[in-house]
Amino acid sequence: MASASQRPHRAGAVLAVVTVGALIVGVAATRFAVGPGDDAVEDAGRPAPTTAVRPAPHADDAGPTAERAGLPVGFSHDEPGAVAAAVAYATAAQRWLYFSDVEIREAVAEIATPLAAPRMADDVVGDVSMAREQLGASPGRVWWLVRPLAWRVDSFATDEARVAVWVVTILSAADVAVPQAEYATVTVDLAWVDGDWRIDAVQDTPGPTPMTGPQDQPWDAAPFDEALDGFTRMDGEPVR
Repeated sequence: MASASQRPHRAGAVLAVVTVGALIVGVAATRFAVGPGDDAVEDAGRPAPTTAVRPAPHADDAGPTAERAGLPVGFSHDEPGAVAAAVAYATAAQRWLYFSDVEIREAVAEIATPLAAPRMADDVVGDVSMAREQLGASPGRVWWLVRPLAWRVDSFATDEARVAVWVVTILSAADVAVPQAEYATVTVDLAWVDGDWRIDAVQDTPGPTPMTGPQDQPWDAAPFDEALDGFTRMDGEPVR
């Protein structure tokens, strides 16, 4: 299990033309990376990722069973529960942008271990504040979608697990961010604490990233938003 004792590398300020890469480093997940010399040691003792085909966990069995501080919680104490928790936590950035600083801290306290929570809350609040300020300058709607695409169990034990989640983040905001998509693999280290799976560490790596289709062309933010007029997000949340 990666240690949460060292501060991760973090992105700088969100520029006027926001890139998903800059946002996803701070907003999508807070990284508690191991030290430079620790990766090899940890990798050497880590079981190889399984290639067995597993059915998706059934929501009623694996969770979540409740929502606290605006985030899903209550996952089963087994491998499907760990997968469901990792998928939910890897895409928590979907909600960070619309939370106040106080709400972010309350939410992080619900999903992170006591050791990881204080630093994670500080980092997420700092990054979301920057993103919120920049995106708030847009005269139009902000499309900010973070969606899971696939998952893989790298390791599982009674009280800890490591699950990799392939996610895509879509961002568009007139005059601030051109429409763009970022693919990343978010690896979530989980610990069973206080009767639930909680984040102990998170790391992400870019990709795998597919190319756009041969008939697809880049869009500007205004026509992108206009083309989606009348659409409702799959989660039912309004576009703000």
